[in-house]
Amino acid sequence: MNEFESRINLNVQLEVLAKDVCEKYGLGQVKKCKVIEIGYEDFNFILEADSGKFVVKVFNKDRSDEDCVNLANRAYLPYEKGFSCPKIYKHGEDLVLTTKIKDVKYRLIVMEYICGKDFYSLGVLPTDEELEQIAINMAKLNEIDFKPPFIYDHWAIVNYAKEYEANIQLIESDKQYLDKALNLFNSVDFSKLKYGFVHGDIIKTNVIREDSGKLYIIDFSVSNYLPRIVDLAVTIGDLCFDIENENETIRKTKIFLSAYESRSKLAEYEKETLKKFLYCHQAITILETTREKVLNHNDSEENELFARESKCAIKMLEKVDIF
Repeated sequence: MNEFESRINLNVQLEVLAKDVCEKYGLGQVKKCKVIEIGYEDFNFILEADSGKFVVKVFNKDRSDEDCVNLANRAYLPYEKGFSCPKIYKHGEDLVLTTKIKDVKYRLIVMEYICGKDFYSLGVLPTDEELEQIAINMAKLNEIDFKPPFIYDHWAIVNYAKEYEANIQLIESDKQYLDKALNLFNSVDFSKLKYGFVHGDIIKTNVIREDSGKLYIIDFSVSNYLPRIVDLAVTIGDLCFDIENENETIRKTKIFLSAYESRSKLAEYEKETLKKFLYCHQAITILETTREKVLNHNDSEENELFARESKCAIKMLEKVDIF
């Protein structure tokens, strides 16, 4: 059982699970299925059947049934509100299908397949026009009146102090940056920040460029009701940072912020805190990629890339003010 299969205790061939999904959703016969080997929590695979292609997300075995329903609702509402994200197909009246195969229970959702590639797979940053599109859609998302039950995310900026305490002993170098991030985090007055529905993880792996050029945001697994600058800090820190070009990073960041503010203005305290959150985003990514490597033995290319880029980014932030 590999690292992805162990997330759901998969004890049969993937085709067996795929066949069960096809039968229950009326998708016809299975033609092909392939694991999506990026991401940290759940088990995702592409299912090709008689009726078309779909993405199946099988929730991690450690998630409660309630969490699975909450996660499905988080992804369903933005689509209903017109946000550019994949459709979730219902099983009867339910978003989540619970099924059992050989005494193992699987909880899953079936989503629309978007024919394209994420920016991690493309190996490029979004164009200026695409950054503007992402920023404006993010502002729309943050305005949605939705307060889902809180889900703890190890990677979330708002959990930096807890994750620092839990994992700082794993850090062997560059600890001074993580100490500085803790001081910045502790200086934030959260009561002064504007809250909203945030995706929490609009990064290279979660933005798909469809073959037609349209962008889709996927994976709402860590969405929460949080300060909206969480989304800004995470996305700027990942999609605007050219770690080899400071001037390009500054230029892309200004384009992104200008587009966001064309829809929703930021308060002065938000702008001040955004700088701190951006630094903390890079710091918590260093913490969590280290935790993944040391404790979960995650040596994936994805984890290594995130670790390397965050270390470069935090050193860039030490030298220049990208705003």
